[in-house]
Amino acid sequence: MKHSIGLSLLMLAVYANAAVPLPKAPKAMAIPPIESTVKFDFQSVNVAQIISLVYLEALKQPYVIDPAVLRDERLVSFRFDASKGDLRTFWENFLDSLDFKIELRHGVDYVTSKKPAQTASPNFDVLIYHPKYRQVSYLVGLLTPIFTTGNFTVNRTVHAPANAKNSTTDAPPGSAAASIDQDSDTLVFQGTQDELAKLNRILPQVDTATGEVVVKAVVYEVTTGNSEGSAFGLALNVLGGKLGLSIGGASTLANSVSIKSASIDSAFSALSGDTRFKAISTPQIRVKSGAQARFTVGQDVPTLGAVTYSQNGSQPVQSVEYRSSGVILNLSPTVRESTVDMTIDQQISDFAKTETGVNNSPTLTKRQLSTTVSIADGELVLIGGLTQDKDTNTHSGLPFLPQLLHSKSNTGSRTEILLLLQVSRIREKLL
Repeated sequence: MKHSIGLSLLMLAVYANAAVPLPKAPKAMAIPPIESTVKFDFQSVNVAQIISLVYLEALKQPYVIDPAVLRDERLVSFRFDASKGDLRTFWENFLDSLDFKIELRHGVDYVTSKKPAQTASPNFDVLIYHPKYRQVSYLVGLLTPIFTTGNFTVNRTVHAPANAKNSTTDAPPGSAAASIDQDSDTLVFQGTQDELAKLNRILPQVDTATGEVVVKAVVYEVTTGNSEGSAFGLALNVLGGKLGLSIGGASTLANSVSIKSASIDSAFSALSGDTRFKAISTPQIRVKSGAQARFTVGQDVPTLGAVTYSQNGSQPVQSVEYRSSGVILNLSPTVRESTVDMTIDQQISDFAKTETGVNNSPTLTKRQLSTTVSIADGELVLIGGLTQDKDTNTHSGLPFLPQLLHSKSNTGSRTEILLLLQVSRIREKLL
Protein backbone atom coordinates (compact mmCIF):
# COMPACT_ATOMS: atom_id res chain seq x y z
CA MET A 1 0.00 0.00 0.00
CA LYS A 2 1.40 3.40 -0.97
CA HIS A 3 0.26 6.90 0.07
CA SER A 4 1.47 10.33 -1.02
CA ILE A 5 1.10 13.78 0.62
CA GLY A 6 1.47 16.66 -1.86
CA LEU A 7 4.71 16.68 -3.83
CA SER A 8 6.93 16.23 -0.77
CA LEU A 9 5.90 12.71 0.35
CA LEU A 10 7.68 10.12 -1.77
CA MET A 11 6.53 6.80 -0.40
CA LEU A 12 4.77 5.14 2.52
CA ALA A 13 4.48 1.31 2.53
CA VAL A 14 2.70 -0.80 5.11
CA TYR A 15 2.81 -4.58 4.86
CA ALA A 16 0.81 -6.94 7.11
CA ASN A 17 2.07 -10.53 7.43
CA ALA A 18 0.50 -11.66 10.72
CA ALA A 19 -1.72 -14.79 10.22
CA VAL A 20 -2.82 -15.23 13.83
CA PRO A 21 -4.27 -12.35 15.83
CA LEU A 22 -2.12 -11.27 18.75
CA PRO A 23 -3.48 -11.34 22.31
CA LYS A 24 -5.14 -8.17 23.44
CA ALA A 25 -3.37 -5.88 25.87
CA PRO A 26 -5.08 -4.45 28.97
CA LYS A 27 -7.39 -1.57 28.18
CA ALA A 28 -5.59 0.97 30.43
CA MET A 29 -2.24 0.69 28.62
CA ALA A 30 -3.35 -0.84 25.33
CA ILE A 31 -0.95 -0.20 22.43
CA PRO A 32 -2.09 -1.79 19.16
CA PRO A 33 0.39 -4.16 17.53
CA ILE A 34 2.69 -2.74 14.84
CA GLU A 35 3.12 -4.66 11.61
CA SER A 36 6.52 -6.28 11.33
CA THR A 37 7.27 -4.84 7.87
CA VAL A 38 6.54 -1.11 7.93
CA LYS A 39 8.63 1.12 5.71
CA PHE A 40 8.71 4.92 5.42
CA ASP A 41 10.50 7.22 3.04
CA PHE A 42 9.70 10.93 3.52
CA GLN A 43 11.41 13.89 1.85
CA SER A 44 10.75 17.50 2.98
CA VAL A 45 7.38 16.97 4.63
CA ASN A 46 5.71 19.19 7.21
CA VAL A 47 6.13 17.93 10.79
CA ALA A 48 2.41 17.99 11.67
CA GLN A 49 1.52 16.00 8.55
CA ILE A 50 4.09 13.31 9.29
CA ILE A 51 2.88 12.93 12.89
CA SER A 52 -0.74 12.51 11.83
CA LEU A 53 0.10 10.05 9.05
CA VAL A 54 2.33 7.82 11.17
CA TYR A 55 -0.28 7.58 13.90
CA LEU A 56 -3.09 6.84 11.44
CA GLU A 57 -1.34 4.33 9.17
CA ALA A 58 1.35 2.70 11.29
CA LEU A 59 1.03 3.19 15.04
CA LYS A 60 -2.78 3.29 14.92
CA GLN A 61 -2.70 4.80 18.36
CA PRO A 62 -5.10 7.44 19.70
CA TYR A 63 -3.22 10.71 19.79
CA VAL A 64 -3.51 14.43 20.57
CA ILE A 65 -1.21 17.01 18.92
CA ASP A 66 -0.48 20.19 20.83
CA PRO A 67 -1.27 23.47 18.97
CA ALA A 68 2.35 24.53 19.32
CA VAL A 69 3.34 21.39 17.39
CA LEU A 70 0.78 22.10 14.68
CA ARG A 71 2.24 25.61 14.21
CA ASP A 72 5.70 24.18 13.59
CA GLU A 73 6.49 24.83 9.91
CA ARG A 74 9.75 22.89 9.77
CA LEU A 75 10.21 20.35 6.98
CA VAL A 76 11.79 16.99 7.82
CA SER A 77 13.01 13.94 5.93
CA PHE A 78 13.60 10.40 7.17
CA ARG A 79 13.59 6.73 6.10
CA PHE A 80 12.61 3.82 8.33
CA ASP A 81 12.35 0.05 7.93
CA ALA A 82 10.53 -1.84 10.74
CA SER A 83 12.47 -5.01 9.94
CA LYS A 84 15.62 -3.33 11.17
CA GLY A 85 14.33 -1.62 14.30
CA ASP A 86 11.42 -0.92 16.60
CA LEU A 87 9.07 1.76 15.25
CA ARG A 88 7.98 2.95 18.69
CA THR A 89 11.56 3.52 19.85
CA PHE A 90 12.45 5.22 16.59
CA TRP A 91 9.38 7.43 16.80
CA GLU A 92 10.14 8.64 20.32
CA ASN A 93 13.75 9.42 19.41
CA PHE A 94 12.66 11.20 16.25
CA LEU A 95 10.23 13.49 18.10
CA ASP A 96 12.81 14.09 20.82
CA SER A 97 15.26 15.38 18.19
CA LEU A 98 12.62 17.96 17.23
CA ASP A 99 12.19 19.05 20.88
CA PHE A 100 8.85 17.24 21.09
CA LYS A 101 7.85 14.62 23.66
CA ILE A 102 5.19 11.90 23.98
CA GLU A 103 3.12 11.56 27.14
CA LEU A 104 0.97 8.44 27.39
CA ARG A 105 -2.24 9.14 29.30
CA HIS A 106 -4.90 6.39 29.53
CA GLY A 107 -3.81 4.86 26.25
CA VAL A 108 -3.61 8.18 24.37
CA ASP A 109 -0.36 9.71 23.07
CA TYR A 110 -0.09 13.44 23.76
CA VAL A 111 2.53 15.02 21.47
CA THR A 112 3.68 18.33 23.00
CA SER A 113 6.66 20.67 22.89
CA LYS A 114 9.27 20.42 25.57
CA LYS A 115 9.00 23.24 28.06
CA PRO A 116 12.15 25.37 28.25
CA ALA A 117 14.24 24.86 31.32
CA GLN A 118 13.58 27.38 34.03
CA THR A 119 16.66 29.55 34.50
CA ALA A 120 17.23 31.30 37.76
CA SER A 121 17.12 35.10 37.53
CA PRO A 122 20.56 36.64 37.96
CA ASN A 123 21.41 38.32 41.22
CA PHE A 124 21.88 42.00 40.37
CA ASP A 125 23.91 44.52 42.30
CA VAL A 126 24.55 48.24 41.79
CA LEU A 127 27.80 50.12 41.18
CA ILE A 128 27.97 53.91 41.61
CA TYR A 129 30.97 55.66 40.06
CA HIS A 130 31.91 59.35 39.85
CA PRO A 131 34.02 59.98 36.73
CA LYS A 132 37.30 61.83 37.28
CA TYR A 133 37.99 63.07 33.76
CA ARG A 134 35.50 61.85 31.16
CA GLN A 135 31.81 62.56 30.71
CA VAL A 136 29.31 59.91 31.75
CA SER A 137 27.88 59.85 28.20
CA TYR A 138 31.33 59.02 26.80
CA LEU A 139 31.87 56.17 29.28
CA VAL A 140 28.38 54.74 28.76
CA GLY A 141 28.66 54.80 24.97
CA LEU A 142 32.06 53.11 25.14
CA LEU A 143 31.18 50.40 27.68
CA THR A 144 27.55 49.51 26.90
CA PRO A 145 28.35 46.95 24.13
CA ILE A 146 30.51 44.96 26.57
CA PHE A 147 27.71 44.09 28.99
CA THR A 148 24.75 41.96 27.88
CA THR A 149 22.92 41.41 31.18
CA GLY A 150 23.43 44.60 33.17
CA ASN A 151 22.68 48.15 32.06
CA PHE A 152 23.49 51.78 32.79
CA THR A 153 20.73 53.92 34.25
CA VAL A 154 21.39 56.87 31.90
CA ASN A 155 20.42 54.76 28.86
CA ARG A 156 17.03 55.66 27.42
CA THR A 157 14.81 54.51 24.58
CA VAL A 158 15.99 57.26 22.21
CA HIS A 159 19.76 57.55 21.74
CA ALA A 160 21.26 60.99 21.20
CA PRO A 161 24.76 62.24 20.30
CA ALA A 162 27.06 63.11 23.17
CA ASN A 163 26.77 66.85 22.51
CA ALA A 164 22.95 66.69 22.41
CA LYS A 165 22.25 64.81 25.63
CA ASN A 166 19.89 66.42 28.11
CA SER A 167 20.62 67.28 31.67
CA THR A 168 18.95 65.07 34.25
CA THR A 169 16.84 68.00 35.41
CA ASP A 170 15.66 69.20 31.99
CA ALA A 171 12.78 66.83 31.31
CA PRO A 172 9.87 66.04 33.67
CA PRO A 173 9.29 62.35 34.43
CA GLY A 174 6.97 60.61 31.99
CA SER A 175 7.43 63.17 29.22
CA ALA A 176 8.71 62.39 25.72
CA ALA A 177 11.94 64.26 26.43
CA ALA A 178 12.60 61.94 29.36
CA SER A 179 13.01 59.07 26.86
CA ILE A 180 16.12 60.68 25.36
CA ASP A 181 19.57 59.82 26.66
CA GLN A 182 20.60 62.04 29.55
CA ASP A 183 23.96 63.21 30.76
CA SER A 184 24.94 63.21 34.40
CA ASP A 185 27.92 63.55 36.73
CA THR A 186 27.33 60.10 38.26
CA LEU A 187 27.53 56.71 36.54
CA VAL A 188 25.15 54.06 37.92
CA PHE A 189 25.38 50.48 36.66
CA GLN A 190 23.15 47.54 37.60
CA GLY A 191 24.44 44.06 36.81
CA THR A 192 25.79 40.77 38.07
CA GLN A 193 28.79 40.40 40.36
CA ASP A 194 30.99 39.31 37.46
CA GLU A 195 29.96 42.35 35.42
CA LEU A 196 30.60 44.67 38.33
CA ALA A 197 34.07 43.20 38.79
CA LYS A 198 34.78 43.62 35.06
CA LEU A 199 33.53 47.22 35.13
CA ASN A 200 35.76 48.03 38.10
CA ARG A 201 38.78 46.78 36.14
CA ILE A 202 37.92 48.68 32.97
CA LEU A 203 36.88 52.09 34.36
CA PRO A 204 40.36 53.25 35.52
CA GLN A 205 41.72 52.45 32.05
CA VAL A 206 39.11 54.45 30.10
CA ASP A 207 38.39 57.26 32.57
CA THR A 208 41.66 59.04 31.79
CA ALA A 209 42.51 62.70 31.33
CA THR A 210 41.80 64.19 27.93
CA GLY A 211 44.90 65.47 26.18
CA GLU A 212 45.40 69.22 25.82
CA VAL A 213 47.69 71.26 23.61
CA VAL A 214 48.90 74.84 23.35
CA VAL A 215 48.75 76.09 19.78
CA LYS A 216 50.91 79.02 18.67
CA ALA A 217 50.32 80.36 15.18
CA VAL A 218 51.41 83.24 12.99
CA VAL A 219 49.47 84.18 9.85
CA TYR A 220 51.59 85.96 7.26
CA GLU A 221 50.56 87.89 4.21
CA VAL A 222 53.49 87.88 1.79
CA THR A 223 53.66 90.20 -1.21
CA THR A 224 56.20 89.38 -3.92
CA GLY A 225 56.74 90.07 -7.57
CA ASN A 226 55.82 87.57 -10.24
CA SER A 227 59.51 86.87 -10.84
CA GLU A 228 60.38 86.13 -7.22
CA GLY A 229 58.70 82.75 -7.04
CA SER A 230 56.30 81.58 -4.35
CA ALA A 231 56.20 82.99 -0.85
CA PHE A 232 56.42 79.43 0.48
CA GLY A 233 59.80 78.90 -1.20
CA LEU A 234 60.94 82.35 -0.09
CA ALA A 235 60.07 81.54 3.53
CA LEU A 236 62.07 78.31 3.38
CA ASN A 237 65.10 80.20 2.08
CA VAL A 238 64.83 82.85 4.82
CA LEU A 239 64.43 80.26 7.59
CA GLY A 240 67.23 78.12 6.25
CA GLY A 241 69.63 81.06 5.94
CA LYS A 242 68.95 82.87 9.22
CA LEU A 243 68.46 79.83 11.44
CA GLY A 244 71.11 77.70 9.82
CA LEU A 245 68.64 74.91 9.15
CA SER A 246 68.94 72.31 6.46
CA ILE A 247 65.36 71.84 5.29
CA GLY A 248 65.24 68.69 3.23
CA GLY A 249 62.43 66.76 1.63
CA ALA A 250 60.56 69.90 0.53
CA SER A 251 59.37 69.35 -3.01
CA THR A 252 58.87 72.27 -5.36
CA LEU A 253 55.24 71.20 -5.69
CA ALA A 254 54.66 70.91 -1.93
CA ASN A 255 52.84 73.58 0.07
CA SER A 256 53.80 72.47 3.58
CA VAL A 257 56.94 71.50 5.48
CA SER A 258 57.68 70.35 9.03
CA ILE A 259 60.65 71.65 11.06
CA LYS A 260 61.54 69.80 14.25
CA SER A 261 64.63 71.72 15.38
CA ALA A 262 63.26 75.26 15.67
CA SER A 263 60.80 77.17 17.80
CA ILE A 264 58.08 79.41 16.49
CA ASP A 265 59.61 82.42 18.23
CA SER A 266 62.92 82.03 16.41
CA ALA A 267 61.13 81.49 13.11
CA PHE A 268 58.99 84.56 13.74
CA SER A 269 62.08 86.68 14.42
CA ALA A 270 63.73 85.41 11.27
CA LEU A 271 60.78 86.23 9.04
CA SER A 272 60.17 89.62 10.69
CA GLY A 273 63.49 90.85 9.29
CA ASP A 274 62.10 90.60 5.75
CA THR A 275 59.70 93.42 4.89
CA ARG A 276 57.84 91.22 2.43
CA PHE A 277 56.46 89.15 5.34
CA LYS A 278 53.61 90.92 7.14
CA ALA A 279 52.26 89.23 10.26
CA ILE A 280 48.52 89.88 10.31
CA SER A 281 47.64 87.58 13.21
CA THR A 282 49.59 85.86 16.01
CA PRO A 283 47.08 83.77 18.00
CA GLN A 284 48.06 81.57 20.92
CA ILE A 285 45.42 79.34 22.47
CA ARG A 286 45.02 76.28 24.66
CA VAL A 287 42.49 73.68 23.51
CA LYS A 288 41.35 70.24 24.65
CA SER A 289 41.41 67.15 22.47
CA GLY A 290 38.22 66.77 20.48
CA ALA A 291 37.15 70.40 21.06
CA GLN A 292 37.32 73.34 18.67
CA ALA A 293 39.16 76.61 19.15
CA ARG A 294 38.20 79.68 17.13
CA PHE A 295 40.24 82.84 16.82
CA THR A 296 38.75 85.85 15.02
CA VAL A 297 40.23 89.29 14.37
CA GLY A 298 37.91 91.45 12.31
CA GLN A 299 34.35 92.66 12.31
CA ASP A 300 30.79 91.46 11.84
CA VAL A 301 29.27 93.09 8.77
CA PRO A 302 25.48 93.29 8.32
CA THR A 303 24.22 91.70 5.10
CA LEU A 304 20.71 91.47 3.70
CA GLY A 305 18.88 88.22 4.33
CA ALA A 306 15.50 86.81 3.38
CA VAL A 307 12.35 88.89 2.88
CA THR A 308 9.22 87.71 4.70
CA TYR A 309 5.59 88.72 4.19
CA SER A 310 2.89 88.48 6.83
CA GLN A 311 -0.46 86.81 6.13
CA ASN A 312 -2.40 90.08 6.13
CA GLY A 313 -0.25 91.47 3.30
CA SER A 314 1.39 94.23 5.31
CA GLN A 315 4.81 95.74 4.72
CA PRO A 316 7.49 93.09 3.93
CA VAL A 317 10.21 92.56 6.51
CA GLN A 318 13.86 92.44 5.39
CA SER A 319 16.05 90.35 7.66
CA VAL A 320 19.67 91.23 8.34
CA GLU A 321 22.43 88.69 8.91
CA TYR A 322 25.80 89.48 10.44
CA ARG A 323 28.75 87.73 8.83
CA SER A 324 32.27 87.72 10.20
CA SER A 325 35.21 88.96 8.19
CA GLY A 326 38.88 89.45 8.86
CA VAL A 327 41.29 86.78 10.07
CA ILE A 328 39.44 83.65 11.23
CA LEU A 329 41.31 80.59 12.44
CA ASN A 330 39.54 77.38 13.52
CA LEU A 331 41.59 74.59 15.11
CA SER A 332 40.36 71.12 16.12
CA PRO A 333 43.06 68.88 17.65
CA THR A 334 42.85 65.18 18.40
CA VAL A 335 45.59 64.24 20.85
CA ARG A 336 47.00 60.74 20.44
CA GLU A 337 49.82 58.88 22.12
CA SER A 338 52.56 59.96 19.71
CA THR A 339 51.05 62.65 17.48
CA VAL A 340 48.40 65.34 17.36
CA ASP A 341 45.96 65.28 14.42
CA MET A 342 45.08 68.90 13.76
CA THR A 343 42.21 70.07 11.55
CA ILE A 344 42.95 73.63 10.39
CA ASP A 345 40.51 76.06 8.80
CA GLN A 346 42.16 79.38 7.98
CA GLN A 347 40.20 82.22 6.39
CA ILE A 348 41.12 85.78 5.53
CA SER A 349 38.20 87.80 4.20
CA ASP A 350 36.84 91.30 3.75
CA PHE A 351 33.74 92.95 2.31
CA ALA A 352 33.63 95.28 -0.67
CA LYS A 353 30.90 97.24 -2.40
CA THR A 354 28.94 94.86 -4.56
CA GLU A 355 28.95 95.23 -8.31
CA THR A 356 27.01 92.07 -9.12
CA GLY A 357 24.25 90.20 -7.35
CA VAL A 358 22.02 91.66 -4.62
CA ASN A 359 21.89 95.45 -4.41
CA ASN A 360 22.89 97.18 -1.17
CA SER A 361 24.52 93.97 0.12
CA PRO A 362 28.33 93.88 0.22
CA THR A 363 30.35 91.18 -1.48
CA LEU A 364 32.50 88.89 0.65
CA THR A 365 35.98 88.32 -0.70
CA LYS A 366 37.85 85.57 1.09
CA ARG A 367 40.82 83.27 0.87
CA GLN A 368 40.39 80.05 2.79
CA LEU A 369 42.58 77.06 3.61
CA SER A 370 41.26 73.81 5.13
CA THR A 371 43.46 70.82 5.86
CA THR A 372 44.27 68.13 8.42
CA VAL A 373 47.85 67.39 9.44
CA SER A 374 49.61 65.13 11.94
CA ILE A 375 52.04 67.08 14.12
CA ALA A 376 54.53 65.76 16.65
CA ASP A 377 54.93 67.45 20.02
CA GLY A 378 56.82 70.74 19.51
CA GLU A 379 57.02 70.37 15.74
CA LEU A 380 56.90 73.53 13.61
CA VAL A 381 54.72 73.43 10.48
CA LEU A 382 54.70 75.94 7.65
CA ILE A 383 51.65 75.79 5.36
CA GLY A 384 51.15 77.87 2.22
CA GLY A 385 49.33 77.74 -1.08
CA LEU A 386 46.76 80.57 -0.91
CA THR A 387 48.02 82.77 -3.72
CA GLN A 388 46.41 85.77 -5.40
CA ASP A 389 47.96 87.42 -8.48
CA LYS A 390 47.26 91.06 -9.22
CA ASP A 391 48.23 93.21 -12.22
CA THR A 392 48.48 97.01 -11.81
CA ASN A 393 48.37 99.23 -14.89
CA THR A 394 49.59 102.85 -14.63
CA HIS A 395 49.14 105.60 -17.19
CA SER A 396 50.77 109.04 -16.92
CA GLY A 397 51.14 112.01 -19.24
CA LEU A 398 49.68 115.44 -20.02
CA PRO A 399 46.23 115.15 -21.54
CA PHE A 400 46.96 117.53 -24.41
CA LEU A 401 49.98 115.52 -25.55
CA PRO A 402 49.63 112.67 -28.05
CA GLN A 403 49.30 109.14 -26.71
CA LEU A 404 52.75 108.31 -28.03
CA LEU A 405 54.26 110.70 -25.49
CA HIS A 406 52.36 109.15 -22.56
CA SER A 407 54.09 106.62 -20.29
CA LYS A 408 52.44 103.31 -19.52
CA SER A 409 53.56 100.57 -17.15
CA ASN A 410 52.25 97.21 -16.01
CA THR A 411 53.31 95.84 -12.65
CA GLY A 412 52.50 92.32 -11.52
CA SER A 413 52.37 91.36 -7.84
CA ARG A 414 51.52 88.23 -5.96
CA THR A 415 50.02 87.97 -2.50
CA GLU A 416 50.22 84.69 -0.62
CA ILE A 417 49.01 83.59 2.79
CA LEU A 418 51.35 81.51 4.96
CA LEU A 419 50.46 79.82 8.23
CA LEU A 420 53.23 79.09 10.72
CA LEU A 421 51.99 76.66 13.38
CA GLN A 422 53.51 74.98 16.43
CA VAL A 423 51.72 72.57 18.76
CA SER A 424 52.99 71.79 22.26
CA ARG A 425 51.37 69.02 24.24
CA ILE A 426 50.56 69.69 27.89
CA ARG A 427 51.92 66.91 30.03
CA GLU A 428 50.36 65.95 33.34
CA LYS A 429 52.47 66.66 36.38
CA LEU A 430 52.91 63.73 38.70
CA LEU A 431 52.31 64.60 42.36
